[in-house]
Amino acid sequence: DDIDPRDSSLLQLMNEAFKILSRITHSCNGAVRDMLFDDKGCVFISVFGAHSHEVNPCFDATVSAMRMENALKDLTLNRFSLGVSFGECFCGDVGPETRSDYVVMGPEVNMAARLMSKAPNRGTLVSKRIFSRSNDFIHFEKSEKIQVKGKDGFFHAYIPLTRLDRQSVKIATTQQPFVLMQSRQAAMNSLKNVKDQAAG
Repeated sequence: DDIDPRDSSLLQLMNEAFKILSRITHSCNGAVRDMLFDDKGCVFISVFGAHSHEVNPCFDATVSAMRMENALKDLTLNRFSLGVSFGECFCGDVGPETRSDYVVMGPEVNMAARLMSKAPNRGTLVSKRIFSRSNDFIHFEKSEKIQVKGKDGFFHAYIPLTRLDRQSVKIATTQQPFVLMQSRQAAMNSLKNVKDQAAG
């Protein structure tokens, strides 16, 4: 259904959603790009990995999306969906000094929007790149095959469900053999022996 932008109660709800989603974004090491609102609906855009050097922006973005999904459900919104993708994008100011704007654009931005459009109502879809970089820490479910504009054929996306228990996460084994270091006393005794032998 079309949205009436003159509806004050709806605007109040959108403002509350914007504040909540902004807090979630920042708490997950992200930045808010924009919130677009027109008679067709509202789009909230967050960016991860462009303004910080976090180890795993895919994990941050997925956790953020999961928290956003729960928060929007708590606001009793009946219709919403989220999409998350990962890849190289252009991030920076565009336009003259008198009318410049910060933009994020590229194929992966479009992919996130298309995943959002294919996600189930009140649900989230993420790309395979997001899945492959986050599945050690988050439990996913494979979606049915989907097709989106700009990508040939059908493919699976992934639905984030829950964060994995820390105890179930496999810790990588060290590649270096463990070497027992000598204590300082043992080193001192060794040096003393060398000194005594030299003096004798």
